[in-house]
Amino acid sequence: MKQKKTFIMLLALAMVLSVFLQACSSGGNSEKPTNAAAETNGEKSPEPDKATNAPAEEPKLEPYEVSIVYFGTPQEDDALIEEKLNEFFKEKINATVSLQPIASSDFKNRTELMMNTGEKMDLVFSASWLNFFGNASKGAYLELDELLEKHGQGIKERINPLYLEAPRLKGKLYAVPTNKEITQGKAFTYRKDIVDKYSIPIDSINRVEDLEPWYEKIKKEEPEMINQYVAGGSGNFGGGFMMYETNSNLRPIGPTPAKTPMFLIDYKALDMKVKSVLDPEVVELNKNEIEMFRSFYEKGYINSDAGTSTTDIGELRKQGKIWMQSATWKPGADIEAQIADNNQYEYVSHVVEEPIVTTDLAAGSMFAISRTSKDPDRAMMVLNYLHTDPYVVNLFVNGIEGKHYKKVGDNRIEPIADSGYGKTALFWVVGNQMINYLKPGQPDDLYINWEKFNNEATRFPLMGFVFDDAKVKNEITQITAVVTEYKSIFTGAVKDPTKLLEERNKKLKTAGLEKVQAELQSQIDVWWDENKK
Repeated sequence: MKQKKTFIMLLALAMVLSVFLQACSSGGNSEKPTNAAAETNGEKSPEPDKATNAPAEEPKLEPYEVSIVYFGTPQEDDALIEEKLNEFFKEKINATVSLQPIASSDFKNRTELMMNTGEKMDLVFSASWLNFFGNASKGAYLELDELLEKHGQGIKERINPLYLEAPRLKGKLYAVPTNKEITQGKAFTYRKDIVDKYSIPIDSINRVEDLEPWYEKIKKEEPEMINQYVAGGSGNFGGGFMMYETNSNLRPIGPTPAKTPMFLIDYKALDMKVKSVLDPEVVELNKNEIEMFRSFYEKGYINSDAGTSTTDIGELRKQGKIWMQSATWKPGADIEAQIADNNQYEYVSHVVEEPIVTTDLAAGSMFAISRTSKDPDRAMMVLNYLHTDPYVVNLFVNGIEGKHYKKVGDNRIEPIADSGYGKTALFWVVGNQMINYLKPGQPDDLYINWEKFNNEATRFPLMGFVFDDAKVKNEITQITAVVTEYKSIFTGAVKDPTKLLEERNKKLKTAGLEKVQAELQSQIDVWWDENKK
């Protein structure tokens, strides 16, 4: 009996010691109870930071500087922005950033030189129009699927999944697109005061041909204006609009030498048969277009220097010389044009081509991680914050509150003129545009409309297809030379353009256009069999 009592006393003492040791292991602190205990006590448990969805902090990260090479003209206060970003990233992930903006005119050449020489880079801006796929195929960028899964959950939660279909090679992801409008429609955009003054029925004008009566009227009534501006010296060979866009279901696919589509697909067809500019249907469309532009030129509707001009149409708009133009369109595009013109004019648009999500458009603004990065994990962490944290992305895009802009609402700002930051348009370059502050003139529901626009856009059937030109590089080089030689036939500025078109097409055939078409068709057939929905 005595032994039994001794056993019970020892058991009790063991239980007391157990409780005591648990208390010691918790540090004896007086912090709030765990989530479960808090809920039991009627206390609401703290929620995760919904504003950022940032990756969990890793306490043992070594210091690291993440270089960000991006498309933008250097600004006076770049160093101040870098300093503020460093304060944030040091606290969050023990990192600093090095901002390396490069002006648009130098970006492609400089970044490709940096890649070729193996210069250390981390986040690098890229795009389909900056040879992204060519650089990825050469091994310039790292595969990102595992990094995105590990450190980019916030990106995956916010970005339209179609975006992540575009920047892939052989199924592997090599970049993360900027979260903005996923595609663009085509529209005729007009100055509203001119539309109102002459009662122009813009909703019934769906093709370039439909504009001719109004070109005639405006030439007579507003002789200082240019009806159809063509910058042939900048490669805008046909005024920004090809006839197949408004007269057929054909859309470009494959290589576009010297910015001129050579191959097209009927995106509404059941098969995916490639047509080239030698196809009778396309020849007829091109013939009609160049004859129309020649007629416009002879009637004075097109600027007399169309074959050589390099002036940006935006500068002419600010001078009051442009009353309409063919343009890309998205919700808010008219407001953007108004802001770009310093609010001198209001604009209205009529969409003439439905928005279609293509690989090139969805890959039109992205960040890749260079193969020379010394810490790809940290680079992806920074990119995730740029997609999820409003403070970080607005600091990068708009600058410092009180110095570069005034906050006039929860999500609205007024830029401060000549402040040293904000003149370079970074909103479409960096991170998640859907959490950028709104600027004067932009509607409160702009980003809601963008999401709706993205969700409703038509998916191009070959979305995700990327042409590998390895077997036809020589032919593409020769085709490019021919296209460049004959580029002026689409400006209206040359006599007898139909004869020149025939000459061009014969040279394209000799240069190997049909061989490239056959290779393109072969790759599409394989891709289509594996991926058709």
